[in-house]
Amino acid sequence: MTRRDSGGRGRRLADLAGFAAAVTVSHYLLGLLLVGFTVSEVGSGADSTPMAECRYTSNRPAGTTVVGHDVRVIPLHIMCRTTDGRVFNSQVVPNWFNPALAGSAATTAALTAGALIRARQRATGAPEQATDDQIRSAAPTAPAAPRAESSTARSRRP
Repeated sequence: MTRRDSGGRGRRLADLAGFAAAVTVSHYLLGLLLVGFTVSEVGSGADSTPMAECRYTSNRPAGTTVVGHDVRVIPLHIMCRTTDGRVFNSQVVPNWFNPALAGSAATTAALTAGALIRARQRATGAPEQATDDQIRSAAPTAPAAPRAESSTARSRRP
């Protein structure tokens, strides 16, 4: 029985890991551009300081005055500061953005780990795990074993 080459399957896993990494990096760069363009408008023009996104957001605490902002890169947010020390999210980055980025990063990590494990198995010549179908097709079918007779059946024999 010859062992099937798994190079194609391992290569596809590595390609998927590379694609997932590209999606994750693109997603993060898109968020950085969104934050960067918003922050670049601060201080350029009339009525630009403090940020309009902080002054006119729906989650600004009532009766407070915004005095500044902080940019957080992990998770990606622009946090606004008020005169009384409170901090709130400006909602420049949509609420779904950071969870989607985390999911993409987790997918990238899992695919990369799988590709590295597959590469190590190929390099060391470790046998692959057989699938259920391969096990069923390779298992010999044994004839059914005869049933043992009960003691009452033996006692009825002449």
